Amino acid sequence: MNGIKISNETYYDKDHNKTFSYQEKYKSFSIGSVFSTLVPFYANLLKPIVGDKIEETFKDFALSKEQTEQIQAVFEEQIDLHIPKMETKLPYDNFIEWKGKKYEMNLRLHSPMNRRIMDFYKIITICKECLAEDKPMSIE
Repeated sequence: MNGIKISNETYYDKDHNKTFSYQEKYKSFSIGSVFSTLVPFYANLLKPIVGDKIEETFKDFALSKEQTEQIQAVFEEQIDLHIPKMETKLPYDNFIEWKGKKYEMNLRLHSPMNRRIMDFYKIITICKECLAEDKPMSIE
């Protein structure tokens, strides 16, 4: 597996530059590289939900409502685990609100834990939108 894409719409049948890059209604999260240690990390988090399908090459696998809820729960748990480990050394440039508390996020390259928390938050946001609008979340 070279990468993972999670989106609120089918991804494969759209021109990325005309949709996901410029229109706010299209949201996606992607991680990818043959050399990335994050791809196996995310694959391991998703594997209990999508099974061995995560090891296959496929395009736009639509997740059920239950699978979307499970993914949301997994990444909420990851935020709960990682928020206490956040780096808070430099001025902040992004914020998230989590469980009634506002967290300032330092997203510079030397703050990988904060970057990971923001990625988890983005996935949760996609899950919540898909559940609220009763549409399938897509994974590729």
